[in-house]
Amino acid sequence: MIAFGRAVLAICFCSLASACASAPISIAGSSFAAPDTPASAAHRELEDAVDNFNDDLGVRGLIREASSMDPAMRWMNQLAGQVDGDEPDALTVYLDTQSIMLTDAGAPDRVRADIVHVWQGAAGIDAASRALLDTVIGLSRNDVTNALGSVEHAMANAQTAQSVIEAVILEMTSHHDADALAGLRVERDLLALRINDLRDRADELAELRRQMRNPSIS
Repeated sequence: MIAFGRAVLAICFCSLASACASAPISIAGSSFAAPDTPASAAHRELEDAVDNFNDDLGVRGLIREASSMDPAMRWMNQLAGQVDGDEPDALTVYLDTQSIMLTDAGAPDRVRADIVHVWQGAAGIDAASRALLDTVIGLSRNDVTNALGSVEHAMANAQTAQSVIEAVILEMTSHHDADALAGLRVERDLLALRINDLRDRADELAELRRQMRNPSIS
């Protein structure tokens, strides 16, 4: 069952990678982002929310940061169960980091708490993004570009965490009844909604950036 879960996890992650690769917003956010210091309180609030979110996912073992194609490909291989040497796969990393035994009676509650933490963090980024969009005056195009890149980065990490969570829930179906897993599925669905919210904010930031490049666009 673990092997099947890892295969599902790999499929989810590969689909995510394909989607991100084909998304025009991601190109706009990553190719043109400038390293300028955020110019407004709203921008700083967004950057802080994103940094805290990404750091928290890493601490919980739900993501691994990759700064180049090689680490990214290695991470995808790990999701598929093709590990390099003794390096553990993504599902094992999460379970080991959180010291979770899937067979334990309290495991569903432990995982549920992590899912809640993830979607609440995503909701915080969504709120900070909305605040930024509401305070357009004083923002430069570079500010908007940086914000777009930050939101997309957080969204991609949330989707990676979502894939790990899906694999964990799948594994748990062999050890826990439907009632025990019901709460997990509710929180998982809330996470999916929060990820959709981040996608909407990224769309709005991309549109704002486009309008700032060509103010004649209404």
